[in-house]
Amino acid sequence: MSLKKYFNKPLTVALATVATATLAPVASAATFNFSYTSSLGTITATVDGTLQLDNNTVFVSSISNTTFNGSPAPALPFIGSFDAFNLSGGSLTGQAVLSLDGSGLDIIACDNTACDNDLFGFGTANDIAGNVVTAFVSAGGYGSVGELFVLANYSLTPAGTPTVPEPATVLGLLSVAGVGLLCKGRKLEG
Repeated sequence: MSLKKYFNKPLTVALATVATATLAPVASAATFNFSYTSSLGTITATVDGTLQLDNNTVFVSSISNTTFNGSPAPALPFIGSFDAFNLSGGSLTGQAVLSLDGSGLDIIACDNTACDNDLFGFGTANDIAGNVVTAFVSAGGYGSVGELFVLANYSLTPAGTPTVPEPATVLGLLSVAGVGLLCKGRKLEG
């Protein structure tokens, strides 16, 4: 039997589908170290989220291990969009967003769904001249302040490895599978 018979159309299509699906860019879940220093002090936290395909935007799913000025701070299990919260008149909805480079921040993290006690967040606001700017707000155990966001005081960095395999790993596995198919074909030919 010839090797060509083993590489029939369904098998080729199946392998191409697996390779395409495996190698396609995918948003990856990851953990990040967060830090921001306001005029009142520094907030740090662990952020779990999904890094988007732009390799900058993070859709936040949870915030934990929060500190304020080096001391443990109140837990913030409720998160949402800062801008949606303001537009809705106080309903915690929408996708919480941070970014690695500090652009496009839109998050509010609170200790309750009313966001009326312990919280911090970043979102859009109007300055005195009416320009749309990014603002930082905090309250309760995070100090009570509303001020302009300062990029130099912001940090969001990956804390671990993404949960999606690296392309080189996937290519390596596909190569091993290909060699296995070739060996099987040669055995059947001989």
